[in-house]
Amino acid sequence: MPARTSYAGNDVHIWRHLAANASDTRSHAAHDFMEGAMGLKLLLKSVVALAMTIATAAMAQQSEAPAAPATPVSTFDDKLVKIGEQAPGFGGMYFDEKGALQVYMKNAPELRSADAMKAARSQVTSAIASVLGAEFLTQNAAAKGRAQEPNIIKGDYDVVELAKWKKSFSPALDGQEIVFVDLDERRNRVTIGVVGDPSRQRFEALAKSLGVPFEALIIEETQPIRFHASLRDKRRPVPAGVQIEIDTGVFAFKLCTLGFNVVRNGRDGFVTNSHCTKNRGVSNDDDFHQPNDPLLSGNKIGDEDSDPRYFTGGVCPSGKKCRFSDSAYADYRIDRGRFEIARTTNNTGSLTINGSPSTFLIVSETPDSVVGMRLNKVGRTTGWAFGDVRATCIDVNVADTDVRLLCQSRVGRVSGTNKLTDNGDSGSPVFSILPTGSQASLHGILWGGPDDGSSFVFSPMSMIEQELGDLTTFTAPRPPPPPPPEPTPREQCLRECNAERDSCLADGGLGSQCIPAWRRCREQCPAR
Repeated sequence: MPARTSYAGNDVHIWRHLAANASDTRSHAAHDFMEGAMGLKLLLKSVVALAMTIATAAMAQQSEAPAAPATPVSTFDDKLVKIGEQAPGFGGMYFDEKGALQVYMKNAPELRSADAMKAARSQVTSAIASVLGAEFLTQNAAAKGRAQEPNIIKGDYDVVELAKWKKSFSPALDGQEIVFVDLDERRNRVTIGVVGDPSRQRFEALAKSLGVPFEALIIEETQPIRFHASLRDKRRPVPAGVQIEIDTGVFAFKLCTLGFNVVRNGRDGFVTNSHCTKNRGVSNDDDFHQPNDPLLSGNKIGDEDSDPRYFTGGVCPSGKKCRFSDSAYADYRIDRGRFEIARTTNNTGSLTINGSPSTFLIVSETPDSVVGMRLNKVGRTTGWAFGDVRATCIDVNVADTDVRLLCQSRVGRVSGTNKLTDNGDSGSPVFSILPTGSQASLHGILWGGPDDGSSFVFSPMSMIEQELGDLTTFTAPRPPPPPPPEPTPREQCLRECNAERDSCLADGGLGSQCIPAWRRCREQCPAR
């Protein structure tokens, strides 16, 4: 049986997590003062909160009630379908290990002539640029020194078919043994992740009843995905990727990771996971502290402001509560830091912040990732780690909850055994490193993964901003100054005359000789 996977969402899990990491949490502070002050602080909180316990419990129950169906959201699958509508036969795409963009075309065998292949390549390139933006084609290719022109390979199905079949399957996948369903653009199939040994007969029968060819499915054994509730020191100004503590009730708090700094509706704030708050999907005005909250520490950094409600109905199957991102926004109560991510000494789990440079500067945002992209994350528990995108726009049933998160992305470990994520990494910024080595493009926010840490799941920026609204997440670098304009023929001639005059004088020539020659030279220059 595979290991289990989760987020740090309930009080029992929180206390187990805190106990397991107590030595780590205390290692960056004065032990006796921290423990005594924390106990006194919590005792004072309990006196105030005790009178509110019944009301708080009632509010918590009410907050769990799902909201009305959400407004339709444009997912990455929808964007793939738009590409397919502009380039008929398009079956998905991915970046290979060398950074080359591979594009499935259902009609590839028909493209026998060089002209036909060239026309198809031009059509699909234009469609990708139209839907995802021209920079999409260049960013990952530039990072690996590749040309942006895609390579066309044979696909068995187009994305319009795959999207329809994925949508057909989604409501049927209601058991806890079903982890995700994916329009798998890497393999030109619909992939279904199942806990335990998948039953071929069950899915053959289900596919037949839904009118889906079984050959278009990949049923694979996977692990449950859970929420995951040094980078643990106090940092001012606060960068992305450091530890934050959220008060969740009497004698209760959660440790998570700050996702990224933003400007929202003209106000300074930051984004972290919804499940890191007291009640996910409810704006409770929760207190956020960095790195923790000992008595009279002055460590409060913000208050929760927006945590969109979960919804039922529509694309959300019966018995589930759904959202398109695990994100919440908090207003800063201190000065906002720059749009930066804490940088540790290595990308294999280090928690020690590097001396120089100590951060990655966010200079762009990537709304949607593509299979094969190399992505990084920085979190308070497992530090800086990296992997490759394995799946995009997967609908994920979160283990031990009634939550389904729609259109999420999954990153897998490239090699080795180091953990990519663990409890407390929830909220970690997910980003790609640009060719400068010190700049980053923001891709989203991590919220969970399997217990063995071999992969993580994150909400892409496109989904976060459709729920939280427009966010300013970076300051674009200043463009280089434009090159000087080419001189006109007259300007070039005058420069040459001036150079001859200066050379004449420098060689000891008399002014009575050099200046008349210079004037004659100028008179011979063209009028323009």
